[in-house]
Amino acid sequence: MKRLIITIAIIACTFAAMAQNKIFEKYAKMEDVDYVCINKAMFNLANSVLDAELSNLGGIEKMLIISSNTAKGKSQIDKDIEVLSNDKNYEILMTARDGSDNVVFFFTDKRNPHELIIATQEKEESSIIVYAGNFSSKEVFEMLNGEGD
Repeated sequence: MKRLIITIAIIACTFAAMAQNKIFEKYAKMEDVDYVCINKAMFNLANSVLDAELSNLGGIEKMLIISSNTAKGKSQIDKDIEVLSNDKNYEILMTARDGSDNVVFFFTDKRNPHELIIATQEKEESSIIVYAGNFSSKEVFEMLNGEGD
């Protein structure tokens, strides 16, 4: 019985982890959106090819970059930024405005604290960048401030 409960818990955690990125995975096939997914293997390859420590990347396992400057794609990204802003599972860490053109949001998923989401809304373009992995709050601070180079 104990094994069954543990197995169910592991499966539930796996599905929960998969569900968290569903909001972003739909962009992989959208025509009006630029979508880049960088996995840990690519970070490791970059370290070995460049023979350098990319220390500012810390424990990042995956990075998603989603961007669009078309009306249709920008509209969809803006809707998802609004969804994140109103979702009780996400916490807004910071909001910044650069004049009237640029709004930047930093989100974290309360269920998965090892996920940092940066969303930008500009007049002509909107973007979402997702960092997922095992990184400390110090590493997040360094990423946000461009330290660790």
